[in-house]
Amino acid sequence: MRTKKRAVCLLLLLMCMTVTGCNFKDIDRRIFVVAIGIDSGKVEGTFKVSLKLAIPQGDVTKIDEKMQILTEESESISEALRRMKSKVEKELDYVHCKTIILGEQIAAKDIRHVIDWAMRRRDIQSILNFAIGRPGALEVLQVKPPSERIPSNSLILAMSGQGTESPFISSVFSYQLMRSIYENGIDPILPIIEAQGEEQFLINKVALLDKSKLKLVLTPDETRLFNLLSRSNLRTNFPAHLGGGMYQYYTESSSSGYRIVTQQEDNPYIRYNIKIRAILEENSTEDMVTHHMLKEIGESGAAELSKAVTALLIKIRDSGMDPMGWGLHYGARHWNNDTEMAVWESLYPRLEFQVKADVDVKYSGMIK
Repeated sequence: MRTKKRAVCLLLLLMCMTVTGCNFKDIDRRIFVVAIGIDSGKVEGTFKVSLKLAIPQGDVTKIDEKMQILTEESESISEALRRMKSKVEKELDYVHCKTIILGEQIAAKDIRHVIDWAMRRRDIQSILNFAIGRPGALEVLQVKPPSERIPSNSLILAMSGQGTESPFISSVFSYQLMRSIYENGIDPILPIIEAQGEEQFLINKVALLDKSKLKLVLTPDETRLFNLLSRSNLRTNFPAHLGGGMYQYYTESSSSGYRIVTQQEDNPYIRYNIKIRAILEENSTEDMVTHHMLKEIGESGAAELSKAVTALLIKIRDSGMDPMGWGLHYGARHWNNDTEMAVWESLYPRLEFQVKADVDVKYSGMIK
């Protein structure tokens, strides 16, 4: 019996020490940071840090939450955050931060400082999304679409894929970005968010970076093709021209794979295979669509897709960057760690591409 009493007393003592040891604050004494924007400061070598805050209302029936944006310039990001704590009466809480926006000037110089800071913060999750803000991060944070009821929720839904499923949006989590920066054989990418006034943003481009800074921006059409190659079952549409008419087919399912062929070192190439199961979605002619015509539309669409993908791959190769991770793939299948990357770097500029697309248009939509 005495042993049980001692155990209970010890447990109570430990609980008391825990309560007094942790600096806990109630929710009504916190302000939640939902997005962070980092731009170049007015003074060379400084950062302009912006925080988008969601202020808890305490009433779940409210459909319009309050928000606030704080901005501070400093030589370091950490110092800017400490100074901003003097501008609010409540504790800044980062556990709900889901997005970090980098200004285009930061992206053009060096992003590694910001990435290193974000990964070291223990209260910022490694699954938040990174993006480039155009013309700047603050302008993107200031956008408030009419449909938004929770501060920054529109960005969260768009970037995470939980809301819209756009073929032009590429989600990049912080752990993926960190891996692409420091891993040999793959280069990082970042989506670009453009602020269009105070109520609308546009996300339809991808930026390619050379481990540290922005080097190339893909057009919307190139971004869609990049996403077709880098993820499966992309929901989008592609054109097919046949007999003077224009047809659009919707990709019900899609997949892509590649093989690096280097047996002949004088003529290395990458063979891409793309498979699409599609539905005819638009017909610019008055012709009756038959089963034979569906096959011809698929063949025409496959030829056009192969040509467009080949042009994109050549553009990426000529940029000297490797966002697809071809070098990582090559290194994983060769066993000399001392020379494999050097061999790959000598092969990369001479790579050719063979793209084979198989578009199977199954049926012509629903017409009654």
